[in-house]
Amino acid sequence: MLRSCTLLFLGICLTATAQVVPTFDDLWIPMRDGDSLQADVYIPAGVDSAQVVLVQTPYNKDLYELGLPMGIGWNVDDQPYIWVFVDWRGFFGSSNADPTGSTRGADGYDVCEWIVQQPWHRDRIGTWGPSALGNVQYLTMAEQHPAHACAVPLVSDPQQSYRSYYTGGVLEQARLNSLTLLGFGTFALVTANPYYNTLWQLTEASTWYPPTIAIPTLQIGGWYDHNLDRMLDLYAGARAEADTSVRDEQWLLIGPWVHGGTGPAFVGSAVQGELTYPTAERVNDSLAWRFFDHYLQDVPNGWEATPRVRYFELGGSGLWHTTNDADLGDPSTTTLYLDDNGGLGSWNGTGSTMFTSDPADPSPTIGGATLSLQLDQGPYDQDPLDTRSDVISFRTPVLSAPVQHTGRARLDLRVSADQPDLDIAVRLVDEYPDGRSMLITDGIRRMRLRNGYTQADEAFMSPGTVHSVEVELPFTCYTWQPGHRIQVMISANNAIRYHVNQQNDGPMYLPGDTNIAMITVHHDLQYSSALHLRGSNAPLGVVGQGAVPVHVHPNPASDRLFTEGLRGRWQVIAMDGRKVLEGDEVEQGISLGSLVPGPYLLQARDGQDDLVHVRFVRQ
Repeated sequence: MLRSCTLLFLGICLTATAQVVPTFDDLWIPMRDGDSLQADVYIPAGVDSAQVVLVQTPYNKDLYELGLPMGIGWNVDDQPYIWVFVDWRGFFGSSNADPTGSTRGADGYDVCEWIVQQPWHRDRIGTWGPSALGNVQYLTMAEQHPAHACAVPLVSDPQQSYRSYYTGGVLEQARLNSLTLLGFGTFALVTANPYYNTLWQLTEASTWYPPTIAIPTLQIGGWYDHNLDRMLDLYAGARAEADTSVRDEQWLLIGPWVHGGTGPAFVGSAVQGELTYPTAERVNDSLAWRFFDHYLQDVPNGWEATPRVRYFELGGSGLWHTTNDADLGDPSTTTLYLDDNGGLGSWNGTGSTMFTSDPADPSPTIGGATLSLQLDQGPYDQDPLDTRSDVISFRTPVLSAPVQHTGRARLDLRVSADQPDLDIAVRLVDEYPDGRSMLITDGIRRMRLRNGYTQADEAFMSPGTVHSVEVELPFTCYTWQPGHRIQVMISANNAIRYHVNQQNDGPMYLPGDTNIAMITVHHDLQYSSALHLRGSNAPLGVVGQGAVPVHVHPNPASDRLFTEGLRGRWQVIAMDGRKVLEGDEVEQGISLGSLVPGPYLLQARDGQDDLVHVRFVRQ
């Protein structure tokens, strides 16, 4: 079982049946504690000596006999580097080495020391690898072997942090189970510490590696990778805290990619989930080759002029963006308010929306930034969720212009319920003209931890009380195209990716009784709920499906307000949420004589029966 799992978690595409034969197979590399690690070495034909690319893996070095990474496959002789693959201490060929005898970083240093003593090694070593193979590169970098010249970690985050296991205070259970299955003994420690505490503080401080970086790196990530958010923090840390001699030699590439290892998609493949990104295919490999050629072979390929950050725009444009800034986020904010009848627009909403949550039948995970053999990865159609009674959706009118977002979206909600605890799970979606609801990103927050993640922060909900909660979504770059809709789905579960809340006031993560919760999301003027996107966009919610503009005039108005593009029953709402006027038709205009001067919202339907709000001023 472990072998089949490690094949999936390699993060490379292995489709052939033939094998690559190592030049040296099952070599033993001595470590400082007296143990040895097992390694394979691949040397191109006719090469006496060359620069080395080192890969340290817990997933079985022998699997690379099915094909080498970075697009090499079986063509070892068609590239200039010697490749060394080493099994981690305690894993596969190195399973007899005592896992407590040394550290991963010290082992990496000792492997480098062995390499430089080999007659086929020239003078420099680069490192490469995804996921755990990327994490170990940071540990090796921290030891600062003089021959270690550069590193390419992919979809990796070496910091052991509270938020890497608990998203919004909710255990990412499926990923933790996967790590346990793969032999990483973190389950007991993580589950014993569900609150942020001193142990987490010490662990985070001891595994924060940017200050130890003293060589150039090319970090490669994907928008659908679970590590992406923390990887961005790691990159910003490297730009600010790495050795001053290399702070300007830290590069970052972010594509439309998943973490890989649990399905057909991988970093660099064109197909990701149910979507295809042809302009992103193998961009990671081409950039890594240029990086290695520059730092390992002094090839004059213009690498030094490469922008420090290159990132892909999701949403169908196929565009790549570049910047030299470590912070990619758009400083502007576009706020969209949740509204009655599932609306989402630029003006404060009205009313509230109720749904139920039954822990015995949780809303399921469909794609996303997952890591589990039981779950799909990447963008998948969320439409099956729309038919469930435990999921509510809010949509903009059909867009007449693109809406751009680069950063961490945030959903600020006002919530009440009849149970002391529950989770708020949010999915940000692009609703296509053909009806598909493609997942962009998602987040979750445990209500008892809405004020913070320490045990002292814990506060249960009171029945009948409206509570504020903030759900932050991972960083992404997305553009909704004209003809599409922005959609937000809200539920109380995202299972099996996240632990299912029992919705009681008992201890978390222990067996107990479960409660069905009646949950109300409030979205009126007194208790507004809103989605905050990062981007400068025109106000939304005033254009219907037919892209017919909605106008009111004059604005400000004194005695009478006239409209264009609205029909049927209407309401005028004061800024405190009171309904102050209503009527059946707007064609003859609206008499404002009874209103005191001030701002108001006109609520009505457009020609496509979309609910819209238009702000006006009575003077």
